Amino acid sequence: MKQISAIERLQSLPPIFRGADLTVRFQWTSKTASHYLYLWKRRRLVAEFGGHSDVFANLLVNRQPNWEKALLTAMPSAVVLGIEALRLAGWVTQLPSRPAVAVNARQSVFKTERFEITPRDPKWFDAIRAGIIGDRREGLPTLAPAWALADLLREFGWGTCGLWPDDIEGSGITPQDEDHWKAACRAFDQPETDLLSLVESPRSHGRGGL
Repeated sequence: MKQISAIERLQSLPPIFRGADLTVRFQWTSKTASHYLYLWKRRRLVAEFGGHSDVFANLLVNRQPNWEKALLTAMPSAVVLGIEALRLAGWVTQLPSRPAVAVNARQSVFKTERFEITPRDPKWFDAIRAGIIGDRREGLPTLAPAWALADLLREFGWGTCGLWPDDIEGSGITPQDEDHWKAACRAFDQPETDLLSLVESPRSHGRGGL
């Protein structure tokens, strides 16, 4: 019987995998799996997602890893928020150095250089449930822009959050966004203001929270 090489085994693994999968898939001991992961990392055939997540990108299969999938594999509760959520919606042009992602503080939380991980209380996830866009089975979910802005202002206020009202592209705000904004204000126990009027206000009047 032909002996399967370590490289052939790596080729048979998916683009994103857990190190623990090796013990089941190949009937390896934990020590053997750790040894091969070490060798593959040295040869730059795999890349770690980060922390002690035990999640790896298979560079032999795909040299351009889907780190969002790796993120969801490591932290299934992940949701994009903050300026990155606004950028994805076309509300701002700022490009964060790392996308901000909220994860449930009572579930697995790992540090990674690829995302800015923000642990949030489960109550926060309950509050923003109606503002989440996307299906985790299809990709990384994100907060709707109105919800993301409400969360930023609640946490930091204008300026401190990295934005001022004139940084927001108001022409893209729709009646649905206004509805989302008011729902977010209610969820965060903040006054229900008019979103378009808020982002069109002069910078000098924009200090503080919502």
